[in-house]
Amino acid sequence: MTSTRRVAIVTGSSRGIGRAIALRLAKDGFHIVINYHSNAAAAQQVVDLISSTSHFPSPSTSASAPAVRAIAVQANIANLDQGKRLLAETIATFGRLDVVVLNAAWLYYESIHDMTEASYAEAFDTNVKGPMFFARIAQPYLAKALETPLPTEDGVAGPSGGSRIITVSTTLTSFSLVQGDHLLYSATKGALEQVTRTLAKDSSFGKLGITVNSVAPGPIDTEGLRQDMKDESALGFFASLHPQGRLGATDDVSGVVAFLASAEARWVNGQVLRVNGGLAV
Repeated sequence: MTSTRRVAIVTGSSRGIGRAIALRLAKDGFHIVINYHSNAAAAQQVVDLISSTSHFPSPSTSASAPAVRAIAVQANIANLDQGKRLLAETIATFGRLDVVVLNAAWLYYESIHDMTEASYAEAFDTNVKGPMFFARIAQPYLAKALETPLPTEDGVAGPSGGSRIITVSTTLTSFSLVQGDHLLYSATKGALEQVTRTLAKDSSFGKLGITVNSVAPGPIDTEGLRQDMKDESALGFFASLHPQGRLGATDDVSGVVAFLASAEARWVNGQVLRVNGGLAV
């Protein structure tokens, strides 16, 4: 059965920025597929939170629209078969796919002297190959969603709201912030930005009406960042680099993603939006 709400897959959404994106899109009325790699308990917590009407009163696109729903699906999209399974479970549950947020990432700090063939392969598989191939296999469903109207508040069929692919990069690809000990991470995210721009002009994506954009956050105050820093003074130093004197919050990023996923962003395509509070300009 085809959903009467737009449907979004958010990869790597059991925690951090991905979690915030999933919660924001649910708040905006999307059914959500929480994709995770290994933390099933954390993913289920996000599903339960979205399913809680105390947090999500289920804004309706029509009087008969069902409540916002979420499911959790384990998959590593760097593996093509697992990516296909993620799509299959999405379509089996909701019947359509409107938005893909490619947030899952490999993030380790390695210089050219630290990297190995194994870390090189893992970084490019996760940050480039996975998003690229998942975009390819998701394209038919995104294209179909463009042709499948959603009911409006008066019950009359209305526009689909648009099909979107949104990748998540990093401010570390900015010229002024390139770091020597972030070689693989910066290189793969730079490649992902080029994938984004290229798909935006591809005949089966951007030219068809499936917009492809990227958000590139600066340092965001997440559990992962705090584990990496392990020092309040280091966090304070990063905060002091920003014009507003603070780290970014996950909601600072999720709001931009929500805009890119919306109908209002229909004329935004092939762009990298740097969400860093002015750290890099």
